[in-house]
Amino acid sequence: MQPSQYGDFHPENIPTALSHLRPDGHVPVLNDNSFYGGQCHIFKADFPDGECWAVRIPLYARYASRDGFIIQLEHEAKVLRELELKGFRWAPKLKSSSLTFENVVGYPFLALSWVQGTPLSWSEDHPPRSLRNKVLGQVALIQEALIECTKEKRGTATKFFERVANNRLYKVRNGDMPDITEQDCFEQKSLLPEVLYPSLDDAPFALDHDDLLPSNIIIDEEHNVVGIVDWGFAAKVPMQLAAGLPRFLYAQPPDRPPSQTLQEDRKVYLASLASRSSQAASWMSFIQSAEAVDFRTCFLESLMSKGMHAWLARRGWKISHSNHPSKDFR
Repeated sequence: MQPSQYGDFHPENIPTALSHLRPDGHVPVLNDNSFYGGQCHIFKADFPDGECWAVRIPLYARYASRDGFIIQLEHEAKVLRELELKGFRWAPKLKSSSLTFENVVGYPFLALSWVQGTPLSWSEDHPPRSLRNKVLGQVALIQEALIECTKEKRGTATKFFERVANNRLYKVRNGDMPDITEQDCFEQKSLLPEVLYPSLDDAPFALDHDDLLPSNIIIDEEHNVVGIVDWGFAAKVPMQLAAGLPRFLYAQPPDRPPSQTLQEDRKVYLASLASRSSQAASWMSFIQSAEAVDFRTCFLESLMSKGMHAWLARRGWKISHSNHPSKDFR
C-alpha cells in the first residue's frame, strides 16, 4: 500500500475504530471486497449481525493541508446527510465518521452503508442495446430525482459563474495555475453570456454528482441500478450545470464527434424523460437537446476544471464538431 504525505495509515485498526462507532461495540471483519478508487481506498466491513459498512478513506487525494483534507470529507458527509434527509434512495447512507487524523487508523474516514452490487461495465459495444436502454432510463430518472429533491433558490447562474471565473483569475495572477494565462480568463468570461441561457438564469440551483461515471454506478445482476457512489465532488450548482449531460455521456475525447453509439445513448436518455412532468425533466430535456451541447458542456466544465480551461483555451474556444453558441440558439 502506498504511503501518504499526511501520516501513517493503519488499516489493521479499522475494525477497532468501527467498533467504537457502534452502540453495541461489535467488531467487524474486513472483507476481501475492498478496492482502490482514483483517490480512495474502500474497505468492506462485515458485522456479526449481518450489517455491512463501506469505509471510505481518500488515501491518495492531494490537498494543500490536513485541514483541507478534513474539510473535503466534511463536505461529503454533509451531502450524504442531506440526501438521506431528502429521501434520495440511491446514495449510500452515512453511518458514522471520524474526521481527524488522531484516531487508531491514522486517517479521517467516512463509514457508509455498503451498496451491494458491481460497478457498471460500459463501452461502445457493451452492454447490448436492450440493457443499455434499461440503464440509461434509470440513470435519467435518478438525475431527475436528484434535482427535484435538492433544488433551491440561490441567486443567478450568471453571478455564480462570474464569481467562479473571477476566483480563477485571482489564482492565475497569484501564479497558482501556470498552464492558464490572464488572457485565457478574460476570453472565458467574455464568452459566458453566449453560453448561458437567459431563460434559466434565475432557475434554482441543485446538487450535481459531478463524477457520474460507470465506475460510480452500481448495478445488480439484472442491470438494475441499485446505487450511485463517490459523492466527494458533488456540489450545489446552477441548473444549467446540474441538468446537463451526465459525465458518462460526454464525448470522449471532447474534440471527437460523438460516436453513433453515444448519439443513440443520448437519444434514449432524453426519450426516457418525455413522459415526465417534473420541472427537472423539462430542464434536462431543454439543456441536453440544445444545439452546441458539446461545446456548452466543455465550456461549463472549463469553469470548474482548470484542466479543461487550459485545453479549451489552447483550441481557441472551439470544438470542431460542435457549433459555437449564438443568440439564435436561445
